[in-house]
Amino acid sequence: MTRPLKLLVLGGTRFLGRHLVDEALRRGHAVTLLHRGLSGPGLFAGAEHRIADRNGDLAAALHGGPWDVAIDTSAYVPRHVASLAAALAGRVGRYQLVSTVSVYAEDAPAPLAEDSPRARLAGPATEAVTGETYGALKALCEDAAGQAFGAGRCLIVRPGLIVGPHDPTGRFSWWVRRFLRAAAVGGEVLAPGDPDAPVQFIDARDLAAWMLDQAEAGGHGTFNLAGPVGGTTMGALLETARAQLSPAARLTWLSEAALLEAGVSPWTDLPLWLPAAQAALHRTAIGRAVAAGLATRPLAETLRDTAAWLATLPGDEAVMPATPPGGPPRPQPGLPAATELALLAAWNRR
Repeated sequence: MTRPLKLLVLGGTRFLGRHLVDEALRRGHAVTLLHRGLSGPGLFAGAEHRIADRNGDLAAALHGGPWDVAIDTSAYVPRHVASLAAALAGRVGRYQLVSTVSVYAEDAPAPLAEDSPRARLAGPATEAVTGETYGALKALCEDAAGQAFGAGRCLIVRPGLIVGPHDPTGRFSWWVRRFLRAAAVGGEVLAPGDPDAPVQFIDARDLAAWMLDQAEAGGHGTFNLAGPVGGTTMGALLETARAQLSPAARLTWLSEAALLEAGVSPWTDLPLWLPAAQAALHRTAIGRAVAAGLATRPLAETLRDTAAWLATLPGDEAVMPATPPGGPPRPQPGLPAATELALLAAWNRR
């Protein structure tokens, strides 16, 4: 291992940030967290906690230092990046920004590479983070990072769907819960579209490990982190989930046309599923990250660990998605059980 680093983590108590801090402490790094003190306030006794809202004045909260690397998991508008850079002027070595594959323009051709066209705001600059503005605002955050820190000191990380324990979105974990329910009551599980269609996601722990590897190595540049290494398909995902969580369940594949005709909303009603015409996000090139050391764990491990984490949650905490502070709203994912049964019945009659 390299010498211990002094890390500043913006966020650090939710999902990816939580895994980053956990792994950084395990590796022996000194960690300072800047967060609002609202999520996981009892986490990480071994780290220094600075409590502040990044929409306010950061100068007082970020006194001292210096830090080797600032890792930013919570910048949603370019002002967040610019104000952080101003508050840290002369006191931080490098900067890592967690961006997103949503920065790519809707009409960007697949496969999406790091130099593919990015989304742009249609109107005047806004700080309203919605499903429509999220990607374009993240693209502006990337630009602000390059301007403030310089290309040689800046790592832009573009994850796809992040999954695993502590996932607040409810997307990947909806499938885990669906197969756990099938294990209890048996029967069919609706499987969407083409089983051979590619699907991409990355375990938060693998993303965190890669980012810390880059922090230790002084990595910079822009990287897609969509995973998994080697690729997978919707069929492989659901068959692995069935085998791991509910071996007695059976998958019934409904065609894309039938689902769309029935008014099923891609991604929301059936998480991860996208019709072929919209599936560029599942065709994101990750060769650059793989060449820089990205490794991903077996899907079965992510499924089992997510199921074990869900078992620790009381009541609706296992069901309701959490909207990140400052982030875009997240609708409730997944088909209601009654709707799924009706769709299966109609398909089987056909």
